[in-house]
Amino acid sequence: MYPTNSAIRHPAFFNRYIEQVEPGKISGLLETSVNLLEQDLGIISAIDSSFAYAPGKWSINTLIRHCIDAEMIFAFRALSIARLDPHPIRSFEENQYAAESEKAYDLQLLAKEFIHVRSATALLFNGFDEDWLSRTAKTDNGEQISLLSIGYIVIGHWLHHRKILQTKYGVGF
Repeated sequence: MYPTNSAIRHPAFFNRYIEQVEPGKISGLLETSVNLLEQDLGIISAIDSSFAYAPGKWSINTLIRHCIDAEMIFAFRALSIARLDPHPIRSFEENQYAAESEKAYDLQLLAKEFIHVRSATALLFNGFDEDWLSRTAKTDNGEQISLLSIGYIVIGHWLHHRKILQTKYGVGF
């Protein structure tokens, strides 16, 4: 199901995240996503976090670190749009970030950090006026992205990786 709202505008690349999210008021969806994330990370905490399903693939630690890094970047993008920053929304190279973050993290600390970051993202969106959600900015590729789309992307990004954890890593959510 794909949320329908005239304020949803983004590069097509993000469809795979946004289509994971049920329609609804973004502030409520983000609040609900905190609880789901806590449950999911509780399940993951019992798994060997150094496990990667194939050579050259990310470990569970690296995947969780990637999700945290990406969410912090998405939150900054949302803040930039909300504050009408005139600069383009910059892309980032996820594999470079992952390579620079590979280490033996304590999964409990990663989980705690991820929950704090998601809670902060939910609070950030709660502070936005409803009419700001249709605000857009240009990406560094010249495409438009809206504040509302970023909220859906944040939620859907985890749901996307959650499916990968289920199908490729064998995590039983």
